[in-house]
Amino acid sequence: MNHQKLTQSQVCEMFCYSDGKLYWRKKVGRKVVVGAEAGTLRKTDGYRQIMVGKRIYRTHRLVYLYHYGYVPDILDHINQDVSDNRVENLRPATRTENAYNCKLRPDNTSGVKGVTWCKNKKKWVARLYANTKCVNLGRFLNKNDAIAAVSIARREHHGQFASEGKLQ
Repeated sequence: MNHQKLTQSQVCEMFCYSDGKLYWRKKVGRKVVVGAEAGTLRKTDGYRQIMVGKRIYRTHRLVYLYHYGYVPDILDHINQDVSDNRVENLRPATRTENAYNCKLRPDNTSGVKGVTWCKNKKKWVARLYANTKCVNLGRFLNKNDAIAAVSIARREHHGQFASEGKLQ
């Protein structure tokens, strides 16, 4: 089945949806068990994927197609949990908006997105990116002040995609 030609009716014919999961409605291959949850977990990144024909689809994209009849180029998991494919946790996004709603980077040492320690000045630095530009919010003696500054700016610049970086 071609990616462009997979339709909402085909997905609804193949699967039943319940609470973020797709279950096989009918047998479409030797290994398919009707009623079983479709797909497997990708250990590399936590996404679920389903093979349809000879093509692999991420489950959240099929869930969105199942409900809305199309799949946007980029889908954002609102709560940042890529294994949570409930339709109410999915929303279309731009690449930039999707980046705004990202988790903390593994090398983050402050525990807060956008807040870093400046050894030279011995102050906390607050900054974020908005529309591909770095917005410097200042240096702070108190970490909580830096956190407050970046949190306010994130809501202002990132809107509904504002995220502190931690799973909600």
